[in-house]
Amino acid sequence: MHGLTRLVHVLALATYLGTTLALTTMLLPAAAAIPDPGLQRRLLARGLRAYNVLSVGALGVLIMTGASSLTDWKRALGPAYGQLLWPLAGKLALAFALTMVGTWLSFGIAHRLVRAEQGGLPVDAAQQRAMLRRLGSGAWLAIALAVWTAWTGLSLGRLRP
Repeated sequence: MHGLTRLVHVLALATYLGTTLALTTMLLPAAAAIPDPGLQRRLLARGLRAYNVLSVGALGVLIMTGASSLTDWKRALGPAYGQLLWPLAGKLALAFALTMVGTWLSFGIAHRLVRAEQGGLPVDAAQQRAMLRRLGSGAWLAIALAVWTAWTGLSLGRLRP
């Protein structure tokens, strides 16, 4: 991976992990401390707007820089690139799973909370609690997938022929 591409890739990973950790360790606990569901949703909408942009943007940059490095790696290794097929397939499967979980968090849950607040929809406290539970558990799953994917990527460097 070219030096600048690697730097951007690592910065995107740090951005994704940082925003998702902040979601789980700061925003969600702060929201849980607010007893009024309406005020809780207002706080969540403010934080989730930024989270959505940063997390989805970081995932996009991770995908683009990772794909770019694959092309460079294939060119550099030539026929020896085939020896990395199965380890690389495992990393790509993890990256796909991370992308699916990450976009589900942002578009499937967080964006719905933001739009409900912006649209002034009535607050259903039970539904909101359920959404927050899914948001929290999904965020921890995304963190685990991001770390696992990064670890697998680092391991690929050692398998290089």
